[in-house]
Amino acid sequence: MDERKRILFVEDDPILLELLEATLADMASEWDMGFVSNAEAALEAFAVRPYDIVVADLWMPGMDGAQLLQKILVRYPATVRFVLSGCDDRKLAASVVDRAHQFLSKPCDPAFLKSVLRRTFVLGSEVHSNHAKELVARIGRLPSVPDIYHQINRLMGSERATLDDLGAAIGKDMAMTAMILKLANSAFFSLRQTVSTPGEAVSILGIDLLKSLVLAHGLFSQAGGFRFPTFSLAHLWRHSVAVAAGTKQIAESQGLGRSAAAEYFTAGLLHDVGILVLASRFPDEYAKVIETSRRTGTDLETAEFHVLGSTHGEVGGYLLGLWGLPPAVVQAASLHHQPSRQGEAVFSPTVAVHIADALLSQDPEHEIFSTATLDERYLATLGLTSRIPAWRANLSIDLAGMGELF
Repeated sequence: MDERKRILFVEDDPILLELLEATLADMASEWDMGFVSNAEAALEAFAVRPYDIVVADLWMPGMDGAQLLQKILVRYPATVRFVLSGCDDRKLAASVVDRAHQFLSKPCDPAFLKSVLRRTFVLGSEVHSNHAKELVARIGRLPSVPDIYHQINRLMGSERATLDDLGAAIGKDMAMTAMILKLANSAFFSLRQTVSTPGEAVSILGIDLLKSLVLAHGLFSQAGGFRFPTFSLAHLWRHSVAVAAGTKQIAESQGLGRSAAAEYFTAGLLHDVGILVLASRFPDEYAKVIETSRRTGTDLETAEFHVLGSTHGEVGGYLLGLWGLPPAVVQAASLHHQPSRQGEAVFSPTVAVHIADALLSQDPEHEIFSTATLDERYLATLGLTSRIPAWRANLSIDLAGMGELF
């Protein structure tokens, strides 16, 4: 049986379709690839045998890319969905953001396209439980990467873009602006001046850190709230921001510079995105998870595995990988409760998130976060044991009022 991963490319421009086939020919030993020129042909190909990944143009005559991805979402929810398009029709683009795992812009460098697709397959192979993939498939419409996040990335790729341009892009979203200004002026950033505009926030906090705030706020906003009497979206948001701030403090204490610390902050901010998805999309099951953890005294991931067959770490890491987040951020989401599984024994975002999450469990935002424990044996192998008392003493996070954002 052919064990190659299957990818279908849908492109209505015959020249571009031929170019895709030619540039990807060297991957034929790894991938079983199909190339079709319209949505109808794509659905016919899926009917013969479903594909692992579909890469579709957005604007096509007849059935467009948005309509095609919607049909694939309903009929073949386990398929990973990519858009590869140069379409500047913002209305059409907006209609597809919650149906695609990633949006890639034309022209797309062949080497970059290969790396993205290869990373997706590697990611799938690293998810140890098929239940995680099944849970993601059951979600249907996934939370989508916010359009503002894509705008910031495009501006960063432009030589003419300024900090004011970035601030203006953020300023178009009032809720996003309110969140960023409130966080920027909160105690844990310890700024010496008041931040009054998104442009000032970009200048003072840095683009990378602002990008992570935009991404996280956009994902949380889409959740729409939890249906639990004792556990709210505000609890999860405050915990996520606290862990992000703590992770950044720990990274800086290890001598990391501003740019590197920003990635650590992102890893902390998104480490529990799996809880966000599971609690919002499977409220009845997650209520059982919370009750199981409370009743048996087991940690959260053990309760999740018992009820759902997977954990928020596995689901969160899988989703962040599909969205194209940096590998270090993906790994932190997957392994923040099991840092010894990270492979090479080094200080990393996974380790820093693990430490911040465990130390903050001593004074948790909510009881479900109190079960996180510190893997002191593994930290000893990294030579970090002597740092724990200082981190425990100095990890002070003041997030008063942060939950009011949701």
